[in-house]
Parts: sequence; structure tokens; C-alpha cells
Amino acid sequence: MPSTTAPDGESGFQRELLAIRSDPKVRNLAWRHTGDRDLAEDALQEACWAVGRVTDPQHIENLRAYFCTVLIREAHRLCGQLRAVSVEDPESLVEIHRRGVAVCGSAPPRPLDEAVGTRLIAETWLERFSAQRDCLTAAVPPRSSDPDRYRKLIATAAEQVLHDGIDGAASQADSIEALRAVYPEWFDQPGCAANTCHQRFCRARSDVRDLLKAVVDRDELLF
Repeated sequence: MPSTTAPDGESGFQRELLAIRSDPKVRNLAWRHTGDRDLAEDALQEACWAVGRVTDPQHIENLRAYFCTVLIREAHRLCGQLRAVSVEDPESLVEIHRRGVAVCGSAPPRPLDEAVGTRLIAETWLERFSAQRDCLTAAVPPRSSDPDRYRKLIATAAEQVLHDGIDGAASQADSIEALRAVYPEWFDQPGCAANTCHQRFCRARSDVRDLLKAVVDRDELLF
């Protein structure tokens, strides 16, 4: 881990890392995500230690944004907040991407560092999804009479949720309206009982969540 005393001979990376750690705005970010000064200091220390261990720091395009991403993750880990969002909760992963609209109106804008950090993680998830898209699509259960069409729909919806997460938008990609619009023969089949159509929708949302679970690391969840 880089020394916190910044001795002579220290690398430019270490000096920049320590400067970011000491920045009042970054320290305030840690405090906002912990609500406790001691925990904030612990989160800063853990983030500094983690980033300082990066093998090839020259590949980090924006060290400040990267540090803030790690800092937020560490803050939530230390607070135990990550344990409150279970990947087994049927709504948890999708709802993470629906935080843009609050019950009483639009949510307040996030601080720039937090927004950048969240965007970077969402981009990482999308890259993972793109790299595994064929395998993920093939793993979708063949629920309809046209399995390939159904699988493609689920994969496209999951990918759109990740795109919307990058933009900070509330995703409607897996809503009943969106699914009906793309595949009405299955989700709004003429003569099909309403309960049957509802079950098809619930299973489709579950399939979208399963694809998201395959690329979202629980330790990276930010909320």
C-alpha cells in the first residue's frame, strides 16, 4: 500500500492517489455513504489500499473516478448495506436500476463523483454482458413456442436495463408494456387467460434477472 507520509522517491501514482484520498470532496463522499466519521476514514483507508495494489495503474484512465468507485463500494461494505440487497430478492437487481424516480417525484441529482463511479461500474457490467451474450442468451429457458425469439427478447431486455443504468435512467425494458410490444403473440396472446399471461410476464422478468445476476458482482452493487 502507498505510504500515507508521501516520502521522497514515491511514484507519481502514489502521490496522486494520496492527494485524492485527502481531497475534502472525496472525504465528504465517504462520510455521505457511511454517516460516521470513523467508518468514513476506514473506507478511505480500505479504498486507498485496494487501489494502491492495482498491478498496472497506468491503465486507469481516470484515477479519481476509479478511486471514488472503490470508495463507495468499501463504504457500503463496511456499513453492511450490501447485505441488505440480496441477489436472491426477486426485485433487487432490477430495482437497482429504477432508482431514478422517487415516490414523490424526481430523485435529487447525485454528486458528480458518485455518478461517475456508478456509471463506470454499469459500463463494466455491460461489457461483461456483451462478451458473454451468446452463452447467456442460449441459457434462457425456451418458454414460448418460438424459443429463439423469446431468448433474444430476454437478452435484449437485460442489455437495455444495463444501458439505462449507465445513463442513470429508470429502465422500463422488462415492463409488461415493453414485453407485449415486442412479443404480443406470447404476452398478449388472443384467447389466453389473464392469469396465464401474467405468469408468462413474471417468468420473463425472472429470466431477465437471472441474466443480470450472471454479470453483476454482488460486491459491486451501488445504491
